[in-house]
Amino acid sequence: MAMLDVMSAGLNGVRQGQYRMTNAASDIARVSMPEDPAAASAVPAQPANPQPVASTPVETNRPVNLVDSLVELQQGRREVEAGASVIDTADEVLGTLLDVTA
Repeated sequence: MAMLDVMSAGLNGVRQGQYRMTNAASDIARVSMPEDPAAASAVPAQPANPQPVASTPVETNRPVNLVDSLVELQQGRREVEAGASVIDTADEVLGTLLDVTA
């Protein structure tokens, strides 16, 4: 039971890191978006299909600080690495416990 809690904590760390990285990458990409309102509202089309590409809305009202976004990206990366390390350690401990009891 406790082993599942440890693995769950590691998985939550990975999810939080991915969420932080996604938001930071979105902010970084928004810095390079065109200032032309017509170009910003245009929906890109798929190359082989004239239907619009599914996209998630990006909040464009808040200002973007590139340095803060890059720091958030690195923090997210560290969170993912730490969560993955927790999962690996829990997996090793579980394997050791199974070997000892078998």
